[in-house]
Amino acid sequence: MQAELAQVYLTADADVPAFEQALALWCQSHSGAFGGRNLPGCWGAGDFSVELRGADSASLEALPGVARVDWLSHAPIGAGKRAPGLSGGVLRTLLLRVRADVPASQVESLERELLAMPDYMAGIRNWQLGRVTSGSSWTHVWQQEFAEVGDLHGEYLLHPYHWGWVDRWFDPAFPEWTVEAICHAYCPLPTSILAAD
Repeated sequence: MQAELAQVYLTADADVPAFEQALALWCQSHSGAFGGRNLPGCWGAGDFSVELRGADSASLEALPGVARVDWLSHAPIGAGKRAPGLSGGVLRTLLLRVRADVPASQVESLERELLAMPDYMAGIRNWQLGRVTSGSSWTHVWQQEFAEVGDLHGEYLLHPYHWGWVDRWFDPAFPEWTVEAICHAYCPLPTSILAAD
């Protein structure tokens, strides 16, 4: 099953409340769509994260104050649920760009180790890893849902499995270096969207 998402970038002079209101109406008119304002601390991300769920991304660009929309579709290759009824949580989306010169076996090892993270981190409540299928420059989408932002900033980002094992795929100082660019975005999540898939 294909899934679509976008990072929405606003103009410098955008009326953010007006955009939020327009986005809320847009989501109401597109079944399963979700949009949330990215929280402080995101890196390489837009102002809003949007789950399109089959909606036309061009219609997002027509909303007031939008400078550009970074849209992509992806095919999930692994997922899990611990808290399908999660509410009032946080959705984290990590977009990855894998280096073009790494062998497929190395990419598959990266994917396996990302999908193993929930085995070590109970704070990851629901998760999904996908390979990008659209013409985007990104190659992978790694999403997690947390009960609160502290689980992302604490357990996830500081966990020994993250820094002692997974980080080598992201660090040019290691021979396993595979990921050359990331977009790290997270936003409030009223109810789980990953568990609904």
